[in-house]
Amino acid sequence: MDYEVKVIPEQKLGVINCKTPIEELGIFLSILMGWVDAEDIETEGEPFIVYFSPRHEVNQGDVVYDVSIAIKGDADETDRIRVVDMIENKVLAAKHFGSTDTIMDTYAGLVEVAQKNHYDIIGSPKEVLIKGFHNCDNEDEFITEIQLPIIEM
Repeated sequence: MDYEVKVIPEQKLGVINCKTPIEELGIFLSILMGWVDAEDIETEGEPFIVYFSPRHEVNQGDVVYDVSIAIKGDADETDRIRVVDMIENKVLAAKHFGSTDTIMDTYAGLVEVAQKNHYDIIGSPKEVLIKGFHNCDNEDEFITEIQLPIIEM
């Protein structure tokens, strides 16, 4: 598995907090991207999901997660979308190719890399939707970058 350690710079984010079945993720992603379009907001990168519920349990009822996108400059919040500042952080990252049905295999590989390299995972996983259901019709072509926040021990 190809992986990298990288620093995510300080960013301003548009964020929707969710506690829903994961099947509703697309609804909230549409709301977020609709806000970006309607307000003519310039973005930095692709939308992403941060999971606060264990990732391996996402298909078992309600999940706690954020749907976010990095934005340039200030933007007006709505009743559903908050604008927040994210501090710089270091992550261990790898790309998962194809359907998310097998994404736990990529997570397992990243955890193994973290253990071998003495990285402590210190936060919730982030999945950057490089190519996903919001911009691709074929699950076999999905590309999801998994980012695990780390400190090096």
